[in-house]
Amino acid sequence: MDFVLSKYAGFCFGVKRAVNLAEEAICLKKPVYTLGPLIHNPEFIDNLKQNGVKEVNHISEIDEENAVVVFRTHGVKLGTYLEANKKGFDIIDATCPYVRRAQLKAEQLSKEDYKVIIFGDPSHPEVEGINSYCENKAEIVQSLDELKEANLIDINNKIGIIAQTTANNDEWNKIVKYLKENKPTVKIFNTICDATSQRQKAAKELASAVDLMIVVGGYNSSNTRKLTEISKSICEETYQIENAKELNIEWFKNKKKIGITAGASTPDWIIKEVISQMKEISETEIRDTEASQEEDILHQNKLENKENKDEDLQEKYEETFKTLKIGDITSGTVVQVSENEVMVNVGYKSDGIIPLNELSSEDFSSPNEIVNKGDNIDVYVLKVEDKDGNLILSKKRADIKNAWDEIEKMYEAQEVIEAKVIEEVKGGLLVYIKGLRGFIPASHVDLQYVPELSVFIGENFKLKIIEVDRRKNRIILSRKLLLEEEYQKKRDKTWENIEEGQIIKGKVQRLTDFGAFVDIGGVDGLVHISELSWGRINHPSEVVKEGDDIEVKVLNVDRERERISLGVKQILPNPWENIKERYEIGSIITGKVIKLVSFGAFVEIEPGIEGLVHISQISWEHVIKPEDVLSVGQEIKVKIMDLNPEEHRMSLSIKEAEGAKNNTDTSITNQKNGVTIGEMFKDILEETKRNIDDN
Repeated sequence: MDFVLSKYAGFCFGVKRAVNLAEEAICLKKPVYTLGPLIHNPEFIDNLKQNGVKEVNHISEIDEENAVVVFRTHGVKLGTYLEANKKGFDIIDATCPYVRRAQLKAEQLSKEDYKVIIFGDPSHPEVEGINSYCENKAEIVQSLDELKEANLIDINNKIGIIAQTTANNDEWNKIVKYLKENKPTVKIFNTICDATSQRQKAAKELASAVDLMIVVGGYNSSNTRKLTEISKSICEETYQIENAKELNIEWFKNKKKIGITAGASTPDWIIKEVISQMKEISETEIRDTEASQEEDILHQNKLENKENKDEDLQEKYEETFKTLKIGDITSGTVVQVSENEVMVNVGYKSDGIIPLNELSSEDFSSPNEIVNKGDNIDVYVLKVEDKDGNLILSKKRADIKNAWDEIEKMYEAQEVIEAKVIEEVKGGLLVYIKGLRGFIPASHVDLQYVPELSVFIGENFKLKIIEVDRRKNRIILSRKLLLEEEYQKKRDKTWENIEEGQIIKGKVQRLTDFGAFVDIGGVDGLVHISELSWGRINHPSEVVKEGDDIEVKVLNVDRERERISLGVKQILPNPWENIKERYEIGSIITGKVIKLVSFGAFVEIEPGIEGLVHISQISWEHVIKPEDVLSVGQEIKVKIMDLNPEEHRMSLSIKEAEGAKNNTDTSITNQKNGVTIGEMFKDILEETKRNIDDN
């Protein structure tokens, strides 16, 4: 098995410069911060953290006055640079010189009133930084097709184009050719880094000459991903890894020539570890082949001579041990916990060793916080034999792999998972699921829009997994889907059980001019304004408000149209039921005018009780319109002329309450029922009086 390392692989000039600057910053013995990851390589970033370097996303997160701020190789937005400078921080600008050149070209084009086009990934921090130097007005495209769709070529426009330093060189050449053909006056600045071009060209040549291609670099590294894409387009058997531990022995079976390349942010020591691990895999394959041949011979000898007891005992002895290979997950018992390592018996020829950095993803001050002697744990095989012959294991990787396996199974089975909200981030919430981070988009947090997501931090949610991508370390979850299912179940149950006449509880959802909508269990019913109170009201808000928990009576159920009519006043005392005990015909009482109509005035006697003063009963004088004499809200004396509790009607008279005109007493009291003769024949009397007056 031959291994070929690409001519151009590993740290480029800009990354080496940034690494050196970061190491120098550590020596200053001051608090050191980087804005985002210094480079896109997780293992190197972990090393920086172990040396006290803190990573933040924004200047506002730094609260130490004597802090040193290191700007990453991708550069920062212009506003960030100005803010850091204003706060007086010690700034170490590790921006790659090639990126800085792209920033200055963008600024130049913008000042010369050119429409700036950036060829690159719009979400990449380098592109965001470059765009800030042209007032964030650049048009960002990722391909020739996107450029064409943007329809930017106009005879009156001045156009200038620059590129993300790690952009695909082949696609850039296509774009330049198209622009030159269609816009000869275009200004073109090729800001793609030479190191990027060299790596892409070398990877392409190497991929065409090997059986297997290994690309080493961070999964979040743009230039590494492009190397993987280019290699895979030529060599189907292409795999990207971040470190040697991710190598899979199965990839190398029946392969003769292996190519290796690495992204510009991959340290040399990681590349060396990968090559060393690959050689071990190669030797393991050879030993396995030889061992297989030896087994065949021993087996043949055993068949020919069954009496050979020594061979039989040796074979049985070997069978008592597990057969392990790199990448296996096996279980074992913790036999020793020290400050430097944990030893585990996994049934192999020797006990395995877990280095502390492979014990757990969680922070800990002592190994005993994670495991104790006698614990049964799962472990991942990192090395079957290191240089000292030790079996090297990882609990952390086993936990992560098991967690992913379990989450993927739950996703396939559409199981419900419970997780705690740990943080609010842009666009949603983060949760911990079995040691892994999951993301809940804001649109999947609740049934309705939630303006302040931070109120959910610390809460335990029941969630449904809607997307799992182990390679991209992505777990997307939804609380909304479960809430919708629960809401539908409540709705179905409500429709199944609801009947007219029931008194049930509900919550006021919203108010309208004509009534209130009340949620009675996944279904909204309407309480018409006339059913809210026995008294007259102008708006539902006079009785209820949104969010109120109230009791309602089911008045009507229309299953076909899915409509439910509810009432509130029906469960309150009906003021008309015992009205005759409180009021008598002929009594004079005080009321308030609540409504004027063409034929008279409605007067409220008490909440829920109102009567009509007919226009003929307003005054002894002739009244053309009630509003000429009365006004809404006016308190008046009225006499009860008639009372009909069954039909909720009361006839009132203002003029009778005031007495006969010119003090003419026409009343002779009927002692039996309290009604005067004048009241009984008032219409005849009034007609006679008018005739007399006319004559």
